[in-house]
Amino acid sequence: MWFACHRRPDRSFFWKGRPFPVCARCTGLYVGYGIGLLLSLWLGPLASFWSVVLIIPLLIDSFTQYWQWRESNNPLRLVTGLLAGTGIVLLTIGFAYTAALALTVVDGY
Repeated sequence: MWFACHRRPDRSFFWKGRPFPVCARCTGLYVGYGIGLLLSLWLGPLASFWSVVLIIPLLIDSFTQYWQWRESNNPLRLVTGLLAGTGIVLLTIGFAYTAALALTVVDGY
């Protein structure tokens, strides 16, 4: 599950002296996926605009660190991961819902 994560200890949270198996950002993403699923069950499909808005902070945090404009920290990585994970799931469910509606209209049901 964490094949895409670099799993660097300096970017991971620690529990009882041992690093998490994934970094802080991936931890946030995985928890965000669960939050997104729960929200989609509760709220239904949301507009894709708001889903994309939730992903933008992660992009800003990631790229400004990558370009060495600043150094991020684990709490910020966790929060941006939570937001983006939630947005990714809501966006995916929104697209799936739209596709299902389009197929329903095409098939005439």
